[in-house]
Amino acid sequence: PAPVVFLKTNCLADRVDALPESMEKSIESMVHRMTRSHTWGLLYESVTEELGFRAKSAAHALCAAHARCMDGLLSEDISMKQERMCLPIWRSSREMVTSLSKLRPTGVAAEQRAARRELLRQVSLEWCELEDLTEFLDSQLGPLELAIDNFRGEQELSSKAHTPHIRDIGRLMFRNFCLLDSRVFRPLCLAAYGLVHEVYASGSGQCRAEDRGALTDLLEGVHALFAGCDVADDDLSVSKHTKDAFVEHLVEPISAAAEKLSDWDVAGHPSRDEALPGRRRRPSRARPG
Repeated sequence: PAPVVFLKTNCLADRVDALPESMEKSIESMVHRMTRSHTWGLLYESVTEELGFRAKSAAHALCAAHARCMDGLLSEDISMKQERMCLPIWRSSREMVTSLSKLRPTGVAAEQRAARRELLRQVSLEWCELEDLTEFLDSQLGPLELAIDNFRGEQELSSKAHTPHIRDIGRLMFRNFCLLDSRVFRPLCLAAYGLVHEVYASGSGQCRAEDRGALTDLLEGVHALFAGCDVADDDLSVSKHTKDAFVEHLVEPISAAAEKLSDWDVAGHPSRDEALPGRRRRPSRARPG
C-alpha cells in the first residue's frame, strides 16, 4: 500500500526558528533518545545521508544552471595537470611556461570568462547555504557531538580512525558529492585556474582597479571555500577518501594564488592566513609607500 503521512498541528513553518516552543522541546527530547550508546550511530548516519543528499542537490543545481559553461570545459582538450603547472604562481613559473596555458584571458572570450566566474560564485553560494544548515544542526545536536567525542576518545586508544563532528561532516559531504562530482570537478578546477590567470593579468594594469578588486574578492571567496572543505576523511562512513586529490588539484594551487596575488591589505589578514595549509600566522605588513 502507498505510504500515508500524518502531520501534527503547528509542525510546519516558513523558518525553523518560527516553530512553536513545544516543537523545540520535542526535538531536544528526540535527540537525547537517539544518542544513547546503542543508537547514536544511526543518528550519525542519518545526518550524514541528509547532508550528502543536499550536496548532491547542489551539484545538480550547478549543472542545471551552468550547463553550457560546464559542457564547454568538459569538451575542450585541456590537460588539468598541465594547466596546474602553467599557473603563474609557482616559484618555478616562467613566462614561457605560463604562455602555454589555454586558460589565459587573451585566449578566452570575455563571455566565457564571465560564465566561468558565475560558476565559481554559485559554488560559493551553495557552500555558504550548507554551512548555514550545519551551523543550525550543530546547535540542535549537542548530545550527538558529545557521543562523537566519546567515540573518538575510545578510538584514539586503538586506531587512528577519524570521525568528524557535524560541521565537518557537512564540509566533507559537500566536497565528496558536489565539488568532486564527476560533472563538476573538472569544470570547477579549470574555472578556478582561469580566475587565477585573470587576477594575475589584472595586476599589470590591463583592467580598472574596481575590476581587479572584484576578481581578487572572488579569488578570496573561492579560496575560503576550498580551505574550508579541506577536512579529514570520515573513517566511520562509507564515503570515499578524497582529501589527497582535492588538496592536489584545488587547495594547494588556489592557496598559493591567494598568497601571491592578493592585495597587501587583504594578504595580511589573519583569517586568510590561518586557512592556508601548513602556514603559521604571519605578522601584518604595512603597505609599501
